[in-house]
Amino acid sequence: MLRQTDPARGVVLPLDARTGELPVGAPVRVPALAVGWRPEPAATGRLWGDVVAAGSELARLLGRVVHRRPGDGTVLDGGLTFRLALPEGFGAEPLLALTDRTPAPVDRAIGPVRLPLASPQPTAPATGASLGLLALTLVVEIAATDVQNRVLHDVTTAVAELAPQCPTSLDARVRAAEETLRGAQTALLDRGTIGEDVALGTAAANLSVLRHQTVALLAGWERVVDGLDRSGTPGSVVRESLGEVGRLGWAGFPGAVHGAYQALVLDARRLLLTAAEQHLRTPERSLTSMRPLVEPDLAARAADVARLRRLLSRLSVTPLSVRKRSGGMLPNLIADAALENSRTQALFTRMANALTPRAGVGSGVHDVEVESRATGDLQILRPL
Repeated sequence: MLRQTDPARGVVLPLDARTGELPVGAPVRVPALAVGWRPEPAATGRLWGDVVAAGSELARLLGRVVHRRPGDGTVLDGGLTFRLALPEGFGAEPLLALTDRTPAPVDRAIGPVRLPLASPQPTAPATGASLGLLALTLVVEIAATDVQNRVLHDVTTAVAELAPQCPTSLDARVRAAEETLRGAQTALLDRGTIGEDVALGTAAANLSVLRHQTVALLAGWERVVDGLDRSGTPGSVVRESLGEVGRLGWAGFPGAVHGAYQALVLDARRLLLTAAEQHLRTPERSLTSMRPLVEPDLAARAADVARLRRLLSRLSVTPLSVRKRSGGMLPNLIADAALENSRTQALFTRMANALTPRAGVGSGVHDVEVESRATGDLQILRPL
């Protein structure tokens, strides 16, 4: 057990295939994973995801780290809080840029944990790259699922309040893909691999179809916006024109925005999990080699989300007028049309705001915390 006189311990592990820890006093010239632990159970309100079993790949890797610290005794005592801090996103930055979480300052990532650097142990197994990769997937999954839930809630609420006649029900393929990605993340933490039983390939195929549909809808909506009169366009014309794209009708437009955003984010999450699983099959590879594998594709998905946000922003500032019919209109009809236009613009504004990240990717580290239980099981924690 950790001694009361030594409440915090930690190591710094290189994120490549070299064995052992970084030598004492050596300057860190390579990307490294800071792993600290302290005997301090976390608040129950911070729990994220399912419990990770004591025999899981994550527990095994953390156990190796603790064992390499002489005098620490038990591999994973209950009531320990581990903090794993990465110096960068290793290609996941485009997806992280869509989230609401800003990287932690370096001092927060280390927190109260002191980081003595042990002498190298040539025979010790290399754990930095594998443990760092699991930490990276957790950092991204926590941030991405949190912002995805927030965006979808905001969009659904806006539609319910401003366009209640428009449904936002999920495509069954999207719902299935969401469940599959949760299973894939769990499999990585448990086994270090994603088995065929998870059916990630089916989810990938469905998300690929949905992404192509989304890109086609985006292009059509952009053509509509490009053709609008910037001095003012009848609101009914705008609604009808947007509804003609994909033959969804105006009632289908908000739901299509809802589904497009979710499909793009899910596909980005799928790309990262797939690359991580492939990377774990060859643990001798440095974590830095992840960047060229995932960054271009993640950047493409993030660019599509940015296109969707810009489209809604442009619509939100487009002046909407009332179409006048021959012979004029009754005042009450004019008022009703004006009210409908104001609700339409408010809907565009709120959907654009929903897709706007609350924070950005800045300097600092990406960290995640894990709590050990008396049973040896692990619990992932939400960031502070």
